Amino acid sequence: MTRETAAPDRNFTLSTEERVRALVAGLPAFVRRLRTIEDLEAAIVRLVASGQHERQAKWLLDRLNDLVSRHNRYYPIEAELPIDPRTGELLDRDGKHWKPMPARSLENLRSTARA
Repeated sequence: MTRETAAPDRNFTLSTEERVRALVAGLPAFVRRLRTIEDLEAAIVRLVASGQHERQAKWLLDRLNDLVSRHNRYYPIEAELPIDPRTGELLDRDGKHWKPMPARSLENLRSTARA
C-alpha cells in the first residue's frame, strides 16, 4: 500500500479504507468506558453531596469500581500501549509510565463533594 504525504506535514496519513473503518467502528471501548466512569463518579458525588440516597450511592460505587477494574485490565491492550524497553513498564499515551486507576471509595468521593 502506497501512502501519499499530507499537507501540512504530519507524522501519519490515513488511507480511505482506514478512515471508513474508523467511522464505522466508532469510539474505542476504552474511551466509552472512561466516559462512563466519569459520569458515574459525578453522579455519586452529587448523591453524596445531597446527603441522601446512601444505598443508591453504594450500588453505583460498586458499578464504578467494577468499571475501573475492567479498565485497568483491558485499557493497555485496547489502547495498544507500548512497553518501555529499559524498564519493561507500559507507557501511556502521554509517554509517561502507565499506572492503573485506583479504586474509588465513598470517603474519597465525599471529600470531592465537599470541595
